[in-house]
Amino acid sequence: MLAEWIEYLATPCPRHLRAMGYATELIGIKARYRRCRRAWASHLDACKAFILEAADACERRRKAVVLGSGVLVDVPVAGLADRFGEVVLVDILHLPSTRLRTRRRRNVRYATADLSGVARAAHDHARGVGPAPVPVGDLPESDADLVVSVNLLSQLPLLPCEYLERHGIPGVGDLARAVIEHHLAVLARSTGVVCLVTEIERLIMEEGGVRAREDPLAGVHLRAPDREWPWDLAPRPEADSAYDVRYRVAGFRSRGPVSFVGS
Repeated sequence: MLAEWIEYLATPCPRHLRAMGYATELIGIKARYRRCRRAWASHLDACKAFILEAADACERRRKAVVLGSGVLVDVPVAGLADRFGEVVLVDILHLPSTRLRTRRRRNVRYATADLSGVARAAHDHARGVGPAPVPVGDLPESDADLVVSVNLLSQLPLLPCEYLERHGIPGVGDLARAVIEHHLAVLARSTGVVCLVTEIERLIMEEGGVRAREDPLAGVHLRAPDREWPWDLAPRPEADSAYDVRYRVAGFRSRGPVSFVGS
């Protein structure tokens, strides 16, 4: 806990994002990975392999862009850096410890962007000083030959919606769906190879099997995936001593403008 607190204090973070919990969430993901790395191993290997397959499908390899780079546990940075002239890691925050991991990779750089398009607006609206948030924005690097969205889609609306809920603002379900649809539309406009890795179902697991199934995508239906695998996100007692939390994860790959939304 002390190390996490020190990293929290050392991480540059705009005041509104800190108030919404972005720094806490990112450091928490890193801590959960340390606790659950054995349970996560097969999922992380599957993510990296799928991303590198998409990379190998690129005809041009000037630039790869990773959206939602996080703490890099699910991103094959070395493999991408070896394949592309430039690798851009995009997220709303970057931990100093994460930046240190790539310091010897001269063709890797970091870009800071709110990929939800609503964080600042949600913060201001919750405090009564702005209109209701609407997702805005496009790809931060529009000339990419490879665009990767990795374990990000379902996470984008979470903190803005939670912040609005804490302040008694209604309609967060509609906002969550809008944020997810916006991100899919952004990906669909890319002219390069697009690799989308996302959770498509959340399972609450007990000894007798599945106790509950939850939709992490706010009712947005995706087309049939190119690949699917499980992610044991929180084996007991990580989330609760009575159950495990498992995700169904899907991988999608496309070339050129194409929709990921299904019927």
